[in-house]
Amino acid sequence: MLIKNVNFKKLEGLEIGENMKRVDRLIISIAEECLALGKEERPEIGWLNQVYDRFRKENGWIGKSEADKLLYMKMYASEPEKPSDTLKIRYWRTGRHLPAGREQCLSFGKALGLSEEEQRYLIQGYYDRSDQVFEAGQENALYIERKNCMNELVQEYLDKVHPLTKQQLYRSGSDLKHSLRHLYFTDAKGYITLPPMQQTRVEPHIVSINYESEFSRQIKLVGEIPRRAMIRHLLVFGIPFINRELLSERLEYFGYLPLEETHTMTDGSRLDKLILDFLKLYETSCAGEEPEECILWFRRAYSILDRYLEKMENKSLRFFYFKALKGIIG
Repeated sequence: MLIKNVNFKKLEGLEIGENMKRVDRLIISIAEECLALGKEERPEIGWLNQVYDRFRKENGWIGKSEADKLLYMKMYASEPEKPSDTLKIRYWRTGRHLPAGREQCLSFGKALGLSEEEQRYLIQGYYDRSDQVFEAGQENALYIERKNCMNELVQEYLDKVHPLTKQQLYRSGSDLKHSLRHLYFTDAKGYITLPPMQQTRVEPHIVSINYESEFSRQIKLVGEIPRRAMIRHLLVFGIPFINRELLSERLEYFGYLPLEETHTMTDGSRLDKLILDFLKLYETSCAGEEPEECILWFRRAYSILDRYLEKMENKSLRFFYFKALKGIIG
């Protein structure tokens, strides 16, 4: 699946060092390209402008000021009290700002007369969110189906926990499922920090306690879950048995836009292209290698990427980094 000529059991060798230097250069090149593309206008805004022009045409090719006013009236069933009331409509369609929440975004789409398919893309593409938000206690068929899938991914993840780690947890009387948050937190931290080693020593659970509420809610698929956070979950749970196609399929299954090279985050960041290019390098680099070696490659390669993005002061593209890690790794 994953640079076959890289033997991670001999990382100190000169030949291996040269190979990894080549990989490092490719990783930095991928990051640089994505950072440059992130300065361009979002393709999703181009799509929205086409929809907006269609709306204007359907209403007699009215001017943009009139169109913004009409959209405001359709959304709020009242005339704007002052000219600045319609300014937010202008900001939404030009990408300067986004609607404050999901309902406001959907109302905007409805006012534009979007079809069901277009409304879905508005949420998944333009707004970069999932198609559905589930509330605590909700037990409809779709929620149960997706929750069962998440449970399966969690179990597969726990099945891959290193035997020494399992031994320590069982010795302390802790069931693996009760340690899920801490295992996840430790692994996520491991992709960012160096040296890139297999984690077999269990740190005190207090280290990850601040991540309890958010992690528990997201694993239960409750509330808004950022697409980048879901990508991180799917990667942590799936590595080393992950590739571009599988990650894309799982994203789509959980109601998000599948990986698309041109898709952008709401701030214009080219996260999809970064991940697609990084995973392509992973797949070609580790083809035929043992799972442990694939994990080492992923840890080392991502830590290079993350340090570069941190140096460039870009948080959006650091797909393993999340707020609870702040203060733990710097």
